Amino acid sequence: MKLNNTTAVPNVFFDLQMSQLSGSAIRVYLKIVRNTIGWRDPSGRIKGRDWIAHSQFEKVGLSNRSVTSAIEELLQKQLITVTDYIGNSLNNPTERKKSKRVYYSIVVDNVEKIAFQTEKNDQNKPQELRTTKETFLQNYNAENANPDQRRIKEILEQEQRKQIQRDSWV
Repeated sequence: MKLNNTTAVPNVFFDLQMSQLSGSAIRVYLKIVRNTIGWRDPSGRIKGRDWIAHSQFEKVGLSNRSVTSAIEELLQKQLITVTDYIGNSLNNPTERKKSKRVYYSIVVDNVEKIAFQTEKNDQNKPQELRTTKETFLQNYNAENANPDQRRIKEILEQEQRKQIQRDSWV
């Protein structure tokens, strides 16, 4: 299933890694995810890496120093890779500052990598998980959908009970 206007984030990030990261690192990581996994070419392939200027990271509400610290934290946890245009590793801030273009990519497990790169909008593929909307619609009851109708029904039932009670007094 393909959801338009959304970006897939590796589940392992939410399940294991996010609780161990600072807020700045989470913002920077999600920006890298958006700029790589969040962009697909017409055949459905994702970007392996993207050139992201330091000023782009600042647009997520972080100072220059916070961005640098967050990148260092993500590198130490081996969640991202940072390279120059040739592919040489840029693991310290001085190297990154000297480079004209700095490319970022996320590190994902092989299983997740395969899923990201091969996922396409295949209509023949059976849907494995129901969407939230489908789950909600299953519990939807048209009789109770309108709060006004529900309240009118309650009032009528109350009036019926009162009438039965009055009738029993005679």
